Amino acid sequence: MNNKETKLEKNPELEYSLAESDRTTSQIVAGIVVVSDSITGGRALFLFLNRILRRTMGSLGTFLRYPDDIYPLLKMKRAIEKAEKQIPPEPHWAFCYSMLHKVSRSFSLVIQQLGTELRNAVCVFYLVLRALDTVGGTKEYKVLMDQLHHVSAAFLELEKGYQEAIEEITKRMGAGMAKFICHEVETVDDYDEYCHYVAGLVGLGLSKLFLASGSEVLTPDWEHISNSMGLFLQKTNIIRDYLEDINEIPKSRMFWPRKIWGKYAGKLEDLKYEKNSSNAVQCLNEMVTNALTHIEDCLKYMAALRDPSIFRFCAIPQIMAIGTLALCYNNVQVFRGVVKLRRGLTAKVIDRTKTMADVYGAFYDFSCMLKTKVDKNEPNASKTLKQLEDVQQLCRDNGVLHKRKSYVNDKGQSNNLYIVMLVILLAIVFAYLRANGVKKVFKKMGSLSTILIHPDEIYPLLKLKLAITKAQKQIPLDPHLTFCYSTLNKVFKTFSLIIQQLGTELRDAVLVSLPFSHSNMCVCVFYLILRALDTVEDDTSIPTEIKVPIRIAFHRHIYDRDWHFVCGEEKYKVLMEQFHHVSAAFLELEKGYQEIIEDITKRMGAGMAKFISKEVETVDDYDEYCHYAAGLVGLGMSKLLLSSELETVTPNWEQLSNSTGLFLQDLKDEDKSTKAVQCLNDMITNALIHVEDCLKSMAALHDPAILQSCSIPPLYTETMAALHDPAISCMILQYYSFAKEF
Repeated sequence: MNNKETKLEKNPELEYSLAESDRTTSQIVAGIVVVSDSITGGRALFLFLNRILRRTMGSLGTFLRYPDDIYPLLKMKRAIEKAEKQIPPEPHWAFCYSMLHKVSRSFSLVIQQLGTELRNAVCVFYLVLRALDTVGGTKEYKVLMDQLHHVSAAFLELEKGYQEAIEEITKRMGAGMAKFICHEVETVDDYDEYCHYVAGLVGLGLSKLFLASGSEVLTPDWEHISNSMGLFLQKTNIIRDYLEDINEIPKSRMFWPRKIWGKYAGKLEDLKYEKNSSNAVQCLNEMVTNALTHIEDCLKYMAALRDPSIFRFCAIPQIMAIGTLALCYNNVQVFRGVVKLRRGLTAKVIDRTKTMADVYGAFYDFSCMLKTKVDKNEPNASKTLKQLEDVQQLCRDNGVLHKRKSYVNDKGQSNNLYIVMLVILLAIVFAYLRANGVKKVFKKMGSLSTILIHPDEIYPLLKLKLAITKAQKQIPLDPHLTFCYSTLNKVFKTFSLIIQQLGTELRDAVLVSLPFSHSNMCVCVFYLILRALDTVEDDTSIPTEIKVPIRIAFHRHIYDRDWHFVCGEEKYKVLMEQFHHVSAAFLELEKGYQEIIEDITKRMGAGMAKFISKEVETVDDYDEYCHYAAGLVGLGMSKLLLSSELETVTPNWEQLSNSTGLFLQDLKDEDKSTKAVQCLNDMITNALIHVEDCLKSMAALHDPAILQSCSIPPLYTETMAALHDPAISCMILQYYSFAKEF
């Protein structure tokens, strides 16, 4: 444990105090492990969650430490997957982009910012230079070299201006790299020259490609600042990759200039040994200070860019570089292993970088982070601090630093947040395990991604779950009503919850159609009677000669305590087998409620019987069918509300009530019967014609509980409609404008 804490303290990559946050994270993870071990299958679930998170974020600890990384990470993952799928059909271009994805995922993502023509040129440019830089190399690079003819074919399809720029840079880079085969990097000038050949020329080449595309113009000092763009990135990579380069087999690659490392060690490889840690860190800090000299030129270059896509393409790697330098500075881990920005921070940079103000903000943040790590007793401390202060002043003078999200000292990352997340995570684990068992949990893990994408839905979901649990416990003592409410909870949890808004009397009437005052009761009974009637209709195994008489006479069956009929899906069979409970509850309602339910049941049964032998041919047929199946429900509900004396009717209440039912039924039917998107959109558009009437109907309601129970289903349905097509979303916005009049 002590060794681990020491390593963490020596690797201050965090955006705020490492020691405290790591202890908190360790406690949280340890707590989850302990709790997971204490329940059946919990350990397996924990490991499963951790494996999922590791693929996208690195570890569960990182997830808990940086919860605001989740959304940018998911966006980046989707962008990478989208880029991998958008491979051109031509064989040579397919090879180029596939190879780009394999050898550099981050670059293949950044390159997607560009337009097609320029993107193709940059892709070829990258692969040509990658091939030039490859000697032996990894398996991916060997494939590139073996099939370089594909890259050549793609190169020959580029416009002449692109070809000339790529040819010139490749020629100059080849000559420069040949020079350094037998030439050691001795002085800082050698270091700058080497970086010019391997990266500065890339900056010049990209500037020429931008010019050839017609998207950018060159400033008088374009060569100098283009070179600085490349040098800043290359020096960052050389610093970060010290250990990889020094351990290269069969021969070390040594790019650090002797002029710098010679002050601190007899041999460059000596810096990796623990006994030389102090000198190694001082040498590292001088290397970082040298790289910082290029920042002003880089900012100047990016500020001159005009095209937004080119700007993002150039800016994202530069921000990653300053972030990496802030991470590497004064960090002995550079000499022990791999040091790089966490994926979540990379995703944030990609997501947030859109304007030059974003760039100034990022450079300001990371320079502040680096500045806090400077030890004033360091040999180069004054020089480092001067450069950082100049960068900060430049950012303050040109950026809008107060109107952005900071990359450092995120105040939202508090211990309270960790505790809340721990409670939520454990609640999810327990809820899944208790409700479904371990096997079902793994089948339902797909919903976890939804929670991660929409974390703001967690609290409403928990409230909803608690409300459903509370509703399930509030079952009346009367055995008939107990059956009614229990059945309602089983067959339609959402409706069971909505009905709880009503008073007891009305709820029970809805129950025999809903939930626990008299109003609540009548709605409960109303729903179950119509559900039973609909169950008869839906069961295709019942012969027509039996089904039609049952429908037509159903309004009389509800008065018969002994009537029942076994049919329907498994969850509805209990309702049909024990329908006498519903009849008994119905007979306990007031006379006014009974008459309304009987009338609607009679009309609905007759209408359903009509459509046994009649196809839905026209839109009028469609409206008529929906009237019988749902419009009558709207009318019945309005009558129940009127009978409860909680509401009064408007002159056109029948039309409005019918429209409310049709709106809900239309959206339900399209989900069942229509699979083609265009047809689906037409169906939804047809349903939307009822929205205005729905709004008028709801606007006329007086009782808050009734308003809530009536408004939730249309709002949910309208939201689902909006998900299918942007044009429909626009129509819905028009209806919302209409709603404001009320």
